[in-house]
Amino acid sequence: MKIFIVQSHLGGGGAERVGVMLANGFSLRGHDVTIATDLKAKQNYIPLSSVKIVNIVSSKKNVLIKWCYAIWNLRNICAESRPDVIIGIMQLSSFVSKVSTIGLGIPTIMMEHYYFESPNGLTSFEKFCKFYLNKVYPIVTVLTSADKILAEQSLKHIVIMPNPLALKPVVNKGVRSNVLLAIGRLDAWYYKGFDVLIKSFAKLLNGSKVAEPRSRFKSNDIAFKIREEGWKLQIAGTGSEESLNYLKQLCKENGIEDSVEFLGFRKDVEKLYQEASAFVLSSRYEAFGLVLIEAMSQGCACIACDYKGRQREIMSPTSTLPSWGGESSVESPSLGTRNMNPDARLSRFRSYDGERTQNIPVEACETGILCEPDNVNALADAMTKMITDDEYRESVRKNAIERSKYYSIENTMDRWEKLLGQVVNKK
Repeated sequence: MKIFIVQSHLGGGGAERVGVMLANGFSLRGHDVTIATDLKAKQNYIPLSSVKIVNIVSSKKNVLIKWCYAIWNLRNICAESRPDVIIGIMQLSSFVSKVSTIGLGIPTIMMEHYYFESPNGLTSFEKFCKFYLNKVYPIVTVLTSADKILAEQSLKHIVIMPNPLALKPVVNKGVRSNVLLAIGRLDAWYYKGFDVLIKSFAKLLNGSKVAEPRSRFKSNDIAFKIREEGWKLQIAGTGSEESLNYLKQLCKENGIEDSVEFLGFRKDVEKLYQEASAFVLSSRYEAFGLVLIEAMSQGCACIACDYKGRQREIMSPTSTLPSWGGESSVESPSLGTRNMNPDARLSRFRSYDGERTQNIPVEACETGILCEPDNVNALADAMTKMITDDEYRESVRKNAIERSKYYSIENTMDRWEKLLGQVVNKK
């Protein structure tokens, strides 16, 4: 197939990185791939030499003129090259692609990278784009089942297409340090829940607070064990001095400044994953959680705060979802939320003996522990379970590596090839 991928730039950004990964993946499979983008912008992601790159954006500062030029340029290129299909990376690039190909008979697949809801609510413009403008595309891909449920309230032909895993899953789990690892921008500490993480870790190091009568991990020496074994919390990520100082002050106020390390920006994130025993995704809300999949692939035992089923979907066993066109042959990490009422997608949890229980904000499963977001006690319980139960932690690490393979670039390209084949055949 001749495939065009249209994206706003090749700079730093999760969606842009995915676009380049797809381009490389298609090219390695023998497809004719072109990326249409702004070559004047910063380039962090470099495609393979077999991927053609064309500039469609002018150097004009006026945004309207700039993108009108992009539409004109892309139309001329498409009229000459006649691609079979275009993948638009997010809203702007998809809209440019759609307008550029009016009358040319070239389908545009719109790739959504963000969720269809927000704790603070979507803006009117965001609602218009997601629930109305997206109707012009024959296919819209979303990251999770939760977003598919929301999108299907007004859109047809929604396909779940998770982000691909860039790292190769490890074969040997290796010997690990007694480290709980977290990764994220410090300036986004509220969204990432780093304040909750620090307070939860403080509870672990304070025996009188951890060993509460109703705790599922009753022990008089939990805090002693954790300190004696030298467990540390490491947070990797850059940010402003103000954010860093706030988080350090929070550590000091909770008496754990000697047990928390702020690593700053790191290029060796893969090494950090491979050295840590456990990874914690403490976000109050998270669209997908690619760092969670990366950590699982590198043998970390993971704890994740589950935002309306999205992280549960990553950790859950696989099931089958219908592909576009009605066939039921595409494996997906669904967790039973696919047919759930949108208002009923709150996290559901089990007790540690496996019984379905009301009002328990923590659930241990084969590939990690899920817990309720923005809940200090729940996250503390989850971390305690992972630290103190060595047998469970080792089992989770093994299962997590296997689970992460669903998101491998090879499996992702299989899903995309099948989808594109269906779209092209329906032209």
